[in-house]
Amino acid sequence: MIHRTALENIAAKQRKMLADRSAGHPREIMSSMPYLTDRVLLIGGMRGCGRTTLLTRMLLNEYPEAWYTDFGDPRLAGFDAGDFVKFDRLLDDSGKGILLLNRIDCAAGWTDYCLRKIEQGVKIVATVSLGTLLGIERQRRTRDGDRTAERFTTRRLEPFSYTEFLDFTHKKGSLAAVNDYMLRGAFPGILKKGTLAALHDLYDDIIARDVIIAGGVRDRCTLQRVALKLMAASGTFVTANKIRETLKIKAVSTAAEHMALLEQAGLVSFVSVYSDNPARQAINPRKTYACDTALMSALSPEETPDRERLFETMIFNHLRRNNRSIHYTSGADGCDFVATDADGTVRCIQACYEDDPDRMEAQKEGLVHALRETGAKSGTIVTADLSDRLTLDGCEIEITDADAFLSEGF
Repeated sequence: MIHRTALENIAAKQRKMLADRSAGHPREIMSSMPYLTDRVLLIGGMRGCGRTTLLTRMLLNEYPEAWYTDFGDPRLAGFDAGDFVKFDRLLDDSGKGILLLNRIDCAAGWTDYCLRKIEQGVKIVATVSLGTLLGIERQRRTRDGDRTAERFTTRRLEPFSYTEFLDFTHKKGSLAAVNDYMLRGAFPGILKKGTLAALHDLYDDIIARDVIIAGGVRDRCTLQRVALKLMAASGTFVTANKIRETLKIKAVSTAAEHMALLEQAGLVSFVSVYSDNPARQAINPRKTYACDTALMSALSPEETPDRERLFETMIFNHLRRNNRSIHYTSGADGCDFVATDADGTVRCIQACYEDDPDRMEAQKEGLVHALRETGAKSGTIVTADLSDRLTLDGCEIEITDADAFLSEGF
């Protein structure tokens, strides 16, 4: 339990700290933010993506009269439903009708509190962890009778896009800028510090707080070995059983559980084979992708990480921002990505960094096979710096350079 006076003092100190803080870099997600309504606007993302900075910017620029509280403050540890009663009295005394609540899911009973306040006409913007956001979205999809999730409007905040990176670093689009983006990564805070130690610290925080503690993991050593294996394997095929065999884990279920927790924390993503048959997807290996190319390099045991896999990982993270689902195909050397957007439009994309004639021919064959398998109308091969259009076996293929592809918001 936290005394009301302590709550009042902490809230005042938090607000005073924000007064001296800059509004931070503008984010592209702001253009899609809805008006505040009778739903809670929930912004989630993985640690390090800039949730706190975004909420601070909204406070300073959009809602300067709003009430602000950061529930991730260590002085508010253990905040529970009983403390919300005292918090509510402070809010009533303030007369404020808009709440900006940072890391609200650190407080027990936060869901019930937010729903109660919006029923009273209060507007709420709150940030949460990626795991919490995915849980709310999963509830909405299952529609299991609990209508709680329908009272939330969700937005996922990602690390910097390529165009945000260019703006932040004051660079112009070019192959050099693309390479710099791959080298330095997309985490806003890391770009400011620019050190390997900062990347390692961020990784340790994610593992400790968002995986081990959040997931209740007891065998920390095994979890960390699985995480490092998946990050280093970005762009390759994995299965829980293969992970079990390689790392000599006793049970395949343990490997599968650790993989799921790492995905929920945002460290990795898994891509299944393209198929309308769930059984085929279940028996085929998935491809793993790291959340960030700089973090992937920082954790790699190799002296120089494979440039092709770094490039493919960067293209995947770009596609994930704007597409509902991503799969791969395996026929005729395979197609890296079959991306389906919110409107149901399907696109087939290959990633090919090196200017190698044999690799390019294999990419073309795999792309044509994917176009026929999916019925997609457009096929794209993303390269380092080549651009062309061609027709192959009746299929239209665009070859485009990475700078143009990453700048279009594909």
